[in-house]
Amino acid sequence: RVARLGTDQRAVTVLRAGRSTERDLAAGGPQPAGALVHGDWHLGQLGRDAAGRWLLLDLDDLGVGDQAWDLGRPAGFWAAGLLDDASWTTFLAAYRAAGGPAVPSDGDPWPRLDLPARAEVVVAAARAVHRAHHGAEEWDDTAEALLVACARM
Repeated sequence: RVARLGTDQRAVTVLRAGRSTERDLAAGGPQPAGALVHGDWHLGQLGRDAAGRWLLLDLDDLGVGDQAWDLGRPAGFWAAGLLDDASWTTFLAAYRAAGGPAVPSDGDPWPRLDLPARAEVVVAAARAVHRAHHGAEEWDDTAEALLVACARM
């Protein structure tokens, strides 16, 4: 849909980032063995029951794949400045402490998260550009942060 916006500068920026991400995905390397993934995971997919236990919500996209992709949205939004450092650091530390398999238990997580994070930012930016272009939403600080992140890619 964004490609149909022609020379709209925001669309051009998102498309350029998308092409770069797509090339890197196609060039890929060995993929980790498939494992259970949520498929649409973000921080809004967590809830608590009456006893305070964590619940994973909205399982309709559950499948098998690379678990790093489930962390793509929070990682990308942190890289775009939409998730503050303290929240990201706390989330990542808790994920690792719980034995989360998508990233190494210590060290730099970005070799595993870079591509999923970039892809999630491109998708979110494309949605923002499309909605703003068609008057469905105003261009806001979130959309601008996503666009700036695409321009850096």
